[in-house]
Amino acid sequence: MTYTQTELTEIISTRTCHDLIGNIGTLKNALDFIGADGVVDAETRNLLETASFLLNARQKFFRMAFGIETHAQTLDELLLLCQNYLDTVGTRGHGIKLVFSGITPQLSKPICLCVMVAADIFIKGGEISVAVNKNNIIVHAKTDYKFRESEILTYQQIIRGEKPNDNISQYAQLIYLRALLGEDVPMNLAHTETEMKLVIG
Repeated sequence: MTYTQTELTEIISTRTCHDLIGNIGTLKNALDFIGADGVVDAETRNLLETASFLLNARQKFFRMAFGIETHAQTLDELLLLCQNYLDTVGTRGHGIKLVFSGITPQLSKPICLCVMVAADIFIKGGEISVAVNKNNIIVHAKTDYKFRESEILTYQQIIRGEKPNDNISQYAQLIYLRALLGEDVPMNLAHTETEMKLVIG
């Protein structure tokens, strides 16, 4: 499975635009509610603050994951960046906790992509751990609920070197990770209804 640079650009652009547009619309609607006198009621203020946080968290995360020559300055910065992103995809009352082991800031880009790969399979909350040793990156996700089975099946299809049948941009993170690391880098994904383990390398 190979994509041209143009195809990769289209896939990534479509995914990031899709993930930002909803909250851009929320900001616009909230601004429309503000009267000519500029008075902002509590509900509108809450909408503005929430949409602003979500847009800021996702934009910074996408810049790190898909940007050119990007990496965090410290491990704490990377962890906060990824956790803030996860806070935008978790459902209310069902957050996704993140744990790192053996991570260095120089690995920011692949780590962000791994976090995004894991985040997309959640329906409700749970935990993601990303560990790095001298041979592998290991991504482990677990939940008390079920994962999105269709997402995992498509991940396996991509790992086998096959192109997804539809909604390709939905899998931008794994497609780009494969392109970034190279087709020769082994990936192995195993899962149950409540656990997923991706081993890279």
